[in-house]
Amino acid sequence: MAIQADEPAVVPRARGGRALPVLAVLLAVALACAGTAWWREHGQARDRERVALAHGLALHAAELRGDDPVKARDLGLAALGLHADDQTRAGLTDTLLLGRRDDLWLRGPGGAWHAELSGDGRVGLVAGNGKAEVWQLGSGRAVILDGPEGAVEAPALSHDGRTALTGGDDGATTVWDLTDPAHPARRATLPGVAAKGPLDDVQAVAVSRDGRVAAVADFAGNLLVWDLTVRDHPARRSVTAVHDSPTADLDLSGDGRTAVTTADDGPVTIWNLADPAHPVKAAELTPAIHTGTAAALSGDGRVLVVARRDPGADWRSQAEVWTLGDPARPARPVRTAVIVMPPADMLDVALTPDGGTALLAGSNGNGSLWDLSVPSRPVRLAGLRGYPSEVRGVALSDGARSALLAAPDSTTFSLWDLHDLRQVVVDPGQVLCDGGSRMLSRADWDRYTGGADPSDHGGGDGDVSLCSLR
Repeated sequence: MAIQADEPAVVPRARGGRALPVLAVLLAVALACAGTAWWREHGQARDRERVALAHGLALHAAELRGDDPVKARDLGLAALGLHADDQTRAGLTDTLLLGRRDDLWLRGPGGAWHAELSGDGRVGLVAGNGKAEVWQLGSGRAVILDGPEGAVEAPALSHDGRTALTGGDDGATTVWDLTDPAHPARRATLPGVAAKGPLDDVQAVAVSRDGRVAAVADFAGNLLVWDLTVRDHPARRSVTAVHDSPTADLDLSGDGRTAVTTADDGPVTIWNLADPAHPVKAAELTPAIHTGTAAALSGDGRVLVVARRDPGADWRSQAEVWTLGDPARPARPVRTAVIVMPPADMLDVALTPDGGTALLAGSNGNGSLWDLSVPSRPVRLAGLRGYPSEVRGVALSDGARSALLAAPDSTTFSLWDLHDLRQVVVDPGQVLCDGGSRMLSRADWDRYTGGADPSDHGGGDGDVSLCSLR
């Protein structure tokens, strides 16, 4: 009989033998997840601390702008380095531009209510308290214009800076030749419409790009159109009753073929002046619901900005951007955007000739620059800050390379250098750091950060390298 060898015995494995490695893996995964969560939470906490630190520095910078602009600049740069967002970027931009403000002392008594600027930014015209002054802004030289018998109420300056208008409270408007700004020559006087008392007052004046067409609006609501081709012998082309209430503002397109008028408690009206002898009402925009509407028209007459205060929204100011279409082929105007501002009376608005940049100003003492290159999507560029009270007059040169701001309660007006505005707005920190290393003393760092360790943010152990912060 064959004998079979015994098969090897099968020893069963313990039930927990396979579970132990699985538990180890799960424990490792759990620990990794917990560690990841801890690091994530820790990182988020550090991020929150960094953002709070940046915003605190930005606030200190804003508080120091008027008293210590250098320290305000350095703290603003530190804030931007720690955390670049709209708040820190805008704060540093506004501080940098404040350092490019030049205050010029008025020659006449009192402040200025109006500001005008030539396209090249070389000639400025400011007026207020009955006087008008012509400034050669490159040299700082100025000449006071002797107005008519009445006090000067409203000025205008042609784009080429060679023709000025000054409207008076007696209804007359003087035409000035500024070919030599140091020696203005009076060329003619444009009489107003016969009236009695305050109805004579010239409320606003405007002049075309080449100085050949002038428009005058008076207190009675009349629009007078003049041909200044021969400045020594101007010809009045028409007188049109455009409003039932006093005219608040007036502007002309560059070619003088389109005008816009606004009225106290009345509508904003677009006028076709293709035939200056017979102005035609082209459109009437949504009536303003307050007094004192300001308006500005682009050089080609296609973009209009109307600044007003809206008492129905907690007295918040707003500016409406309108597209008017081709003046040669009138179409219904379209309101493309509304710019909402902090509570304040919005008292004046200026547009660059191409309609790409607007400057709004009012009773809060500041100017606000807006990019209108896409009219339906206005973008805030910067704030022009510094007046303790209201700004009444603003003006912009071509390409927004310079600006004028005038205030009635100040003995100065301000000229702003904005030549690299777009570059500053995009990256103010780079503009500063391209000029060399920027340092903040460790004492100032500790004072304004509450003792935060700068080495945690790449700033070093001693004095803080602001261009290295992150």
